[in-house]
Amino acid sequence: MGSTDRKWVRHYCYCFFRMGKAMRSLSIEERVLVGLFLCGKKEDPLLALLRPLWNQHISRPVTEKIAVLADSANAPSDAAVLSTVGQEIFPYSGLLSKSLATSNWALSLLEQPLLFIRLRPGKEQQVIEALEAQSISFEQVGERSLALPATTSLNSWPGINRDFVIQDLSSQRIGSMLSALPASATENIWDCCAASGGKSILALDTLGPFSLTVSDKRKTILLQLHRRFAQAQITDYKTIEIDLSRPTPSSFSDTFSLIWADVPCSGSGTWSRTPEQLYFFEQPSLATFKSLQQAILRTALTKLRPDGYLLYSTCSVFAQENEEQVAWLENEMGLRCVQQQLFDGSAQQADTLYAALLQRSH
Repeated sequence: MGSTDRKWVRHYCYCFFRMGKAMRSLSIEERVLVGLFLCGKKEDPLLALLRPLWNQHISRPVTEKIAVLADSANAPSDAAVLSTVGQEIFPYSGLLSKSLATSNWALSLLEQPLLFIRLRPGKEQQVIEALEAQSISFEQVGERSLALPATTSLNSWPGINRDFVIQDLSSQRIGSMLSALPASATENIWDCCAASGGKSILALDTLGPFSLTVSDKRKTILLQLHRRFAQAQITDYKTIEIDLSRPTPSSFSDTFSLIWADVPCSGSGTWSRTPEQLYFFEQPSLATFKSLQQAILRTALTKLRPDGYLLYSTCSVFAQENEEQVAWLENEMGLRCVQQQLFDGSAQQADTLYAALLQRSH
């Protein structure tokens, strides 16, 4: 199989997975065709051969394509559900964070998100000129935010992380919560689930220099973080390899004015990027994530100073991982919620994330 064939197979698989839980009574072949039609933007050779009428309407909005499906001679056998296809794709509306527009968000799962980059301070014009010189199309969607086609490859660019960071738009917008913090809260910050360091770079660009500690339980991820920080020209930071689902070792005695806990979660707010996770998702896994998140938070909060702040964030759309965890932090852990927000990126072809800023009392 050549590279072109692999590309088509990958595309067909993704369209199948984007159907989520919808139309499970259909054969795999039929679901692939329906997925191709609902997800497609331009005419497709397979649809042209097997469903030529659908292919003629493939550039229409999703809501119009659903009507075409229902009226066509090749309508799926369970076409009655087409009027509620969003609910069929994602049949968990009762579990969502309350501020999310369920139907619009569910239909956004049919669309591949854009690639977003954040321009680092002082590098804005330089990056824009470099993109224009390479004839790479982009749209400016914020003061330092650019949206690019999903297929754009920037990983080999020499200025990556130094001049710009690949970071979803909703992730960038969480930085607004950092801007509201008093100066005393930004003296000593711990990114306790640091992954590859994107949040820490955002915090440094938003707040300016501060004492930074990063941690993760995965050695390979921390190696990626070191490489990324080197590209970003960040050298003054402390690293700890630690599993926060367990008590911290006695050698870790630091305390912090701000802890950013971007905890492991269902990842449901990013399922338009990873539709296979939507397809295989089982609701009982939420209880597992909830328990893990609380274990991490219990451990992390032993390092939060009096009057210190916790920035809690997830890439989830489920209330059980979002608002319900904030209620637990208030009722059981003695914190006070200062601000919370669901960053719904579906209208901008971006991820949907949640964040809450909480403060510890004396």
